[in-house]
Amino acid sequence: MRNDLYKRFAISTALCALMASGTAAAQEADTAAPANDTEIVVTAQKRSERLLDVPVAISAVSSETLTTQAFNRISDYFDRVPGLQYSGQRVSSLSLRGVTTGGANSPTLAILVDDVQFGGTTGGGQPPIPDFDASAVSRIEVLRGPQGTLYGASSLGGLIKYVLKEPDTRDFSGRIELAGTSIDGGSEGWAARGSINIPITDRLAVLGSGFYRDDARFLDNINPAALKSKNVNEREAWGFRGAVLFEPTDNLKFLFSALNQTVDAINSDLAVTSGGVRLTSSTNFTPLFGDLTLNSLDSYNHSKFQLYSARGEWDMGGATLTSVSAWSRADNVISSDVTGVFLNLFRLPFSYGPTVAPADATVVIDNADYTHKFSEELRLAGEGDTFDWLIGGFYTIEHVGTDQTLRLNSASGSQIAVPYAGLGPSSYREKSIFADLTYHVTDKFDIQVGGRYASNKQKSSLVFNNDAPAIPLFGPNGIQSQDSKDNAFTWLISPSYKIGPDMMIYARAATGYRPGGPNIEQTGPQSFGPDRVTNYELGFKGRVVPGVLTIDTSIFQIDWKNIQLQGTAPSQLTFRTNGGKARSRGIEFSATVTPWEGMTIAGNMAITDAELTEALPAIENGLRAADGAALPYTSKFNANLSVDQTFELASNLEGSVGASFTRVGDRPGAFLSVNGTGPRLELPGYSVFDLRAGLTLDEVWSATAFIRNLGDRRGITLADDRNGTNITTALYIQPRTFGLTLARSF
Repeated sequence: MRNDLYKRFAISTALCALMASGTAAAQEADTAAPANDTEIVVTAQKRSERLLDVPVAISAVSSETLTTQAFNRISDYFDRVPGLQYSGQRVSSLSLRGVTTGGANSPTLAILVDDVQFGGTTGGGQPPIPDFDASAVSRIEVLRGPQGTLYGASSLGGLIKYVLKEPDTRDFSGRIELAGTSIDGGSEGWAARGSINIPITDRLAVLGSGFYRDDARFLDNINPAALKSKNVNEREAWGFRGAVLFEPTDNLKFLFSALNQTVDAINSDLAVTSGGVRLTSSTNFTPLFGDLTLNSLDSYNHSKFQLYSARGEWDMGGATLTSVSAWSRADNVISSDVTGVFLNLFRLPFSYGPTVAPADATVVIDNADYTHKFSEELRLAGEGDTFDWLIGGFYTIEHVGTDQTLRLNSASGSQIAVPYAGLGPSSYREKSIFADLTYHVTDKFDIQVGGRYASNKQKSSLVFNNDAPAIPLFGPNGIQSQDSKDNAFTWLISPSYKIGPDMMIYARAATGYRPGGPNIEQTGPQSFGPDRVTNYELGFKGRVVPGVLTIDTSIFQIDWKNIQLQGTAPSQLTFRTNGGKARSRGIEFSATVTPWEGMTIAGNMAITDAELTEALPAIENGLRAADGAALPYTSKFNANLSVDQTFELASNLEGSVGASFTRVGDRPGAFLSVNGTGPRLELPGYSVFDLRAGLTLDEVWSATAFIRNLGDRRGITLADDRNGTNITTALYIQPRTFGLTLARSF
């Protein structure tokens, strides 16, 4: 009932914006930026600055780019960011610059919504990657390299920051959009989104946005117990966002925001069994049951994200006091077919004797992950001719966990028993203080220094309620609990020199850390320590030829010590421990060329060499890899090239055509388990070519047609063989997709 209410609200918000557009002509203001205004402003250092003035490697994309290039899902943009790796659907499965060891570890890349971290700091209860709709987003900033000083824990490799739209007290405006998609050999999907900004007075404004999306489907299922056999991967997403801006005086403003997004899915993004080869030789990734075909029980997924925040800014004259308070929750419930694992590997039905015939049994696991957290940040910042400075404090309390239920069913789907039921609540509490200072030595030469001290306390528990016949396999019932605490200091030093008003060269040495924590599994270590990185970087950014060529490039080396690893005990409970050292080094390059009016050529590439510099330690039920082994899921080379041309067709009609090419290189899979017989998976590289064309009428009406994955490639984004102990499954990119988007701005 509540989900239907939320869905209706999301759709009605979009429709309200559509109705408002019909009466908005008399109120329209020309809000288009001047043609020569190409400045990009970011808030990477917790203040508004030109992208070209920030001594950090940053990729930024605006909501306009997301909509004009028809990115219906923001995650579609990830493979176009240099150095960004995707290895699964969890926040902890994203990484930058090769800083990952795979597994269900804590994140090495932080995700922020404005200045509020999405998901938890620790590994427990990690939610799916957020897929915020473009109607709520102003831009996305990707900061590469550790950001531990300003953003704290779990940003070892960098962070992704979603900057949401703010209400505007000056102009009434909005946008509505309808989109349709069709997948070659699959079904059709559609989406509706709308946003509206209403200035109530010159001191008060409100903004609202809503969306609904029903994605096209393309997977088939030959399992006789499945509800459907064709186009089985259903996914519906909807949500809304509201914001109120109140400026009681010229130097004081308050921003209140509420964001709610929900996804309901059946078989969404399920992996396809590949190769059929287990343990002793490499797979060729040929689907075992045919192209884009599953043989699985239906998997159900419901995820929901809510964020409520209050932001206050007080310009005190020479300094600005900022407070950001937020409460959020991310809940994700998913069922998965694990029949193959528990019938073949663990022979679960035999625990129940002759009453359960293995041939007629199925096994399903239900995971309920949650992250509920409150955070508060208070900071004071000032700017001057000689110094820019910032000091602040941060506090968070997080309650996270994963509740699991293993169900043994008959082939018809009726429940026989619940062999395993476990609750996994944990808590994380952190306090930190931080400071950042930029000294303007001359009008061209700056030195930035910063530091952060953080301490945390954690508690982790497991509550077991296992069925008696399965106790020999999963262990006795009861409660296990462990506590831990640690602290860390991170720092940065970054000198920069402005060659000209729009060109800069900079060096950066910065550190990051990821908290340690307690372990519940008693056969492993009772706790594990924090791991740390030190990043050394030299970069250049600027307009090399004003109005024609802009370049942003950097070279880096990251030294990583005390790396965190995941092991699996005989009970199948996971634990974490620390290994030795690793390093990642590479080159990142981005360029934008505008050789003539209307033409934009934008490209980027990343070369990354990430490997262990010490062999993994010999730990029972741990992982194994030698000195020099490549870190998981990191392509040595990836690149993207986009070409767009706009042209005038009539005095009030503009046309555009564009194309994009993306290359993702070969990637190693996860490290092997000491119990696995290997060899280690190697994910093949893939290339994708996209086309698009559009029309814009009177600068308010627009239509965009696009083709994604023109060559209908079967690129593999993820492959998993449980560290060499099970048959390989693979997740493929979306097949060839046709789409049309119609939009009206006002």
